[in-house]
Amino acid sequence: MKTPMQKSKPLLIMVMTVLLGIAAGPATAALNPTNFEEELAQLVIDGNVLLADMENMALSSFSMASQVSSLETSVQTYLYSVGNLYKTVAASTDNTTMSLTGDMLVPLQTLATISASLSQGLMNLSGQMVNLAPYTALTTLDASLASMLRLSDDIGVMADRILEMADKILIMADNIGIMADRILATQVIQSDNLVVLVDAGMTTQKNLLMLFSMYQL
Repeated sequence: MKTPMQKSKPLLIMVMTVLLGIAAGPATAALNPTNFEEELAQLVIDGNVLLADMENMALSSFSMASQVSSLETSVQTYLYSVGNLYKTVAASTDNTTMSLTGDMLVPLQTLATISASLSQGLMNLSGQMVNLAPYTALTTLDASLASMLRLSDDIGVMADRILEMADKILIMADNIGIMADRILATQVIQSDNLVVLVDAGMTTQKNLLMLFSMYQL
């Protein structure tokens, strides 16, 4: 006949196993360099398509709201993709080391440039809105301005994620010395793009604030 201690032993083992599993937390997979390069390349392709759509956009006083809303949806979708890759990199920082390659650094440089160019494109659209405002219904202008504010915020978040991702990749690198010149070039390019992004973002905000004050939306 089993004693009470013998009967409770399997239960005790099961409880300890569950507790140890909770304490350890979910395991994170190491970042696969090949997959990372492929995802970076796809982000560059998608970013260039998004940028081309923005640069080719000519707003009209009648369709402004739907145009900007459609662009906002596209930017949010792209931001989601950037965010997913950023989360993968962030989760792998503590358990991954890898050798940097040009196929990693060049796309990261390109993504920084794309985010700065999107900010400039948004600035140009805000300038179009200023010119069209006197001929646009207030309801249309109001909806367009709301979408523009969300766009400005999304592009800012996107730029942050790209810069943070580049920093985390540098932390993982096991060939810093060999890649020193390229890494320095990457940091310079990112710094220059950040200046462009901030300047364009400030101009966009000024244009939107001017419209809000003029039309008291």
